[in-house]
Amino acid sequence: MTNDKYLVVSYVICAALSILLGALVYWFLRRPFAGVAAATPSKHLRSTSKRLLPFGFVFPALLGFVSVSYQSCDRQTYAEIVESRSYLVEKNREQISSTLLSLVVAVLVWDVVILLLTKLAQKGSNSE
Repeated sequence: MTNDKYLVVSYVICAALSILLGALVYWFLRRPFAGVAAATPSKHLRSTSKRLLPFGFVFPALLGFVSVSYQSCDRQTYAEIVESRSYLVEKNREQISSTLLSLVVAVLVWDVVILLLTKLAQKGSNSE
């Protein structure tokens, strides 16, 4: 396989892997989040947060993937980029690493959302 083909194939595989990782994180966390959201007194807030949850993991994973640039100080043209297979492999690893980092940040952001929903649920139960 030439480096040109490797670049295209690995880019598509890394993109699919990034989306899959985001979907897996959503799949593992959807039920615990639904339990927390169910305690929220506001039906509108509950349904909105449940609808945003999948996008809250898949979108950051995809953003992490596309945040990696193949251009660098020493490689500016397409010919220079596909010249070395080791450089392409390094960029693939960087894409997956960036995806995972973005997912960690997304989980932390959703933790804050869960804290806020928990506070709202406590307020709702105290006022009743």
